[in-house]
Order: sequence, then structure tokens, then C-alpha cells
Amino acid sequence: MESEFFKLCAIGLAILVGAMSPGASFLLATRVALSSSFSTSLGVAIGLGGGAMIFALIALSGLHALLSVIPALHTVLKVLGGGYLLWSAAKILLQKPRARANDSAIPTLTFTQALFSGLFTQLSNPNTAIVFASLFTTLLDHHLSITVYITVPVMTFFIDFVWFTLVALILSHSLPRCFYLRGKVTIDRITAGILGLLGLKLLLK
Repeated sequence: MESEFFKLCAIGLAILVGAMSPGASFLLATRVALSSSFSTSLGVAIGLGGGAMIFALIALSGLHALLSVIPALHTVLKVLGGGYLLWSAAKILLQKPRARANDSAIPTLTFTQALFSGLFTQLSNPNTAIVFASLFTTLLDHHLSITVYITVPVMTFFIDFVWFTLVALILSHSLPRCFYLRGKVTIDRITAGILGLLGLKLLLK
């Protein structure tokens, strides 16, 4: 039991490091936190946590075995994920600039839209599920208890949700928002460029 606890702690730490790493999820959480209300950012955090939880469930269900039987499935998932990131980048580039700086206080997304945006962004990278599967295979026993099946996905959701909520709390203050508003066009273009590169990397990998 003690050994299982330490294994779960190691998995939790690895998931936290992954959540903190720069990527499409972090870019989305940052941009929404700087440009929208905290409730909108909360929706993104829930969506990102939900996507990570789904990947954890898939990984625990034997993803490696499924991909070995249907190798083309990985390609399909990469195309869908890369396409979504490219679409997100294009949407940022093509959006019309606001006429007044005060309009930035108005959420650009509803809570539900933000939630699904977070969910789809998290699910856009199927390699996350493969990393989870490798991590679980390395640290967990082959015969998992029902406790592990419940604990790991819930822990994964909680870690991502808390981290991205913390990001939203920090960036929702006036100073980061003012900085974002001054360089909004440039920052959005850089964000779109990084998302586009991540999408292309996923498609070509």
C-alpha cells in the first residue's frame, strides 16, 4: 500500500511538470486569462483538466495494446489534433481587433465555449495519452486495483485544474492585463504562430 502511494506521488509529480510545460494548453490558458473574465478562465481550466482525465482513462485502458492492433489510429488522432491547433491559430489571426481597450473586459468566450475550447485543446495532442501510457506502464503494476483506476484520473484532473486556475488567478490582475492590452496584436500573432508550429509538428512527426 505504501509502495502504491509513492508510485501515485511520482505519477502526480510527472503530470504536474507536464501541465507546467509550455504548450498549446498553457498558451490557451494564458491568453484567456489575460483577455477574459476569471469565470471564463475557470471554464478553460475545467476543460483542460477534463481532457487530461480522459487521456489518463484511455492510457489506463491499454492504449499501447490498441495502437499495436490499429497503428493507423495514431495517425488519425495526430491529423485531427494538428488540424485543430492550426484552426485555432487561424482563428486568432483572423479575429477582428476590438475598437476600444475597455472592451477587453468583456469575455470573448462564454463559460461553456471556454470549457470545450480547453477540452479540445487538451485532446488535440494524442501524444499526451501515449506519454501517460508509458508512465503508467513503468510505475504501476499490470493488475490495477479499482482504487488506482479511480485515483489516477481524478488526480490528473485535479492537478491540471488547480495549475491552470492558479495561472488564471495570477494573470487576471491589472498589471499583466495592461501589458497584454498594449501589445495585444503582437502577442496574439506570436501565440497563433506557436500554435501553428505545434500543429504542424504534430502533423509531420
